[in-house]
Amino acid sequence: MPTSSFSRHVWRVSLPIILVEATETIDHLIDTLFLARVGITELGAIGVADALMLLFLILPLAMTDGVQILTARRVGQRRPGAVGAAFNQGLLLVLALGFVAAAALKMLSPVITTWLVQTDAVGEAVDSYLQWDAYSIPLTGVTFAYSALLISLGRTRVLVLSTILLVVTDVVLNYLFIFGKFGCPALGIRGAAVGSIGAELVTVLFLTGFVARRFAAQYQFLRFRAFEPRLTRLLGRLSAPIAAQCVVGDIRWAVFFLIIERLGTSALAVANTVFTFYLVFRIPTEGFAETACSLVSRYIGRGRFDRIGEAMRKTTSGALLATVPFILAALAAPHLLVGMVSPEAGLIESSTASLRVVALAMLIAIPAELWFTAVLGTGDTLAALLIDLLLTLIMLGLTWIAAIGLGWPMAFIWLAVPLAWLVCLAASYGWMKSGIWKRIEV
Repeated sequence: MPTSSFSRHVWRVSLPIILVEATETIDHLIDTLFLARVGITELGAIGVADALMLLFLILPLAMTDGVQILTARRVGQRRPGAVGAAFNQGLLLVLALGFVAAAALKMLSPVITTWLVQTDAVGEAVDSYLQWDAYSIPLTGVTFAYSALLISLGRTRVLVLSTILLVVTDVVLNYLFIFGKFGCPALGIRGAAVGSIGAELVTVLFLTGFVARRFAAQYQFLRFRAFEPRLTRLLGRLSAPIAAQCVVGDIRWAVFFLIIERLGTSALAVANTVFTFYLVFRIPTEGFAETACSLVSRYIGRGRFDRIGEAMRKTTSGALLATVPFILAALAAPHLLVGMVSPEAGLIESSTASLRVVALAMLIAIPAELWFTAVLGTGDTLAALLIDLLLTLIMLGLTWIAAIGLGWPMAFIWLAVPLAWLVCLAASYGWMKSGIWKRIEV
């Protein structure tokens, strides 16, 4: 494939994925925008709640990553029957893990919030949200499973429609149930959970219909048979390190917020505001990273190791180009951006310097995340776990020193993020160039 054609292919596949990968970020952004109008306690609580929620999404979402790696490898091997078998069995495993995670969250949420959150009002708000949002976990797992399948097949355009449907549903339900409009109960932070549940349900129904109509005949999708033990073991071997990696990543941000919470409720609200923009800045990167992961796995399946370098150059440059407008906006008009999230003058003034730091950090975070995702695409998920653990230790260590040990301003605390990503970039790039991952069989 000529270079120009390959670049167009990367963009054509990645742009819809950007929207899919943005769903959790968009949900957090929508919740933040609405809850900022409810109160500072709710604004701070949603950051902690979403970080804890991600911990319980780890198992189902890790399984969807395993499904994506395996289905992309089978697509590269041109084995359509094996693609369908991997997806069907993986989908059932995702559902089972989702129901287990939802039950665990409802039981453990009161204990976790009491133990971790010092401020009573914030703890009560976090638990109130999680008790409701637990029901969205199985639905979120199924949505991501469908997305993983369509990414592997390179048929991502429909994901644009599914994401628009999710966002619109989430906004409408949040407006109705947070503020109690048109006769609906005013549930406050619990209304944000209602929005998430309804949006995920509508999206699952839409994607199920699309996959059944377009691909079921060719790949035997959604035609479930007896479990294949070997396939279950393979998915488990791929997913287990990813799950552990997700635990590390989610604990990283949960502990980050808990460190900031010790500085006060206002500091927590500032951190959540800046973190919201950090998630938004990462949206293009996540889309191109998913493309990179599938391309790396597919090229390995075809024995085309020579194409991996080109895939990484194109996806990295695409992610940087797509993120530059966000970076420039944050550097030029941070007050305007923060004001969109919270109208409080004190919060705006306290957040602007940190927002600039986070924007510049993306210049390091983007290539680091792309090369880290390439490690995942090889199937060497254990190496990826070790790299992510190193990133986490460095980031949290620097955060604790800056916030608690030295008492530095928030902008200096956020410097821990680019420094940790720099280490991740060096480790991931070095691992890919070493070729040690070629020992992995999928």
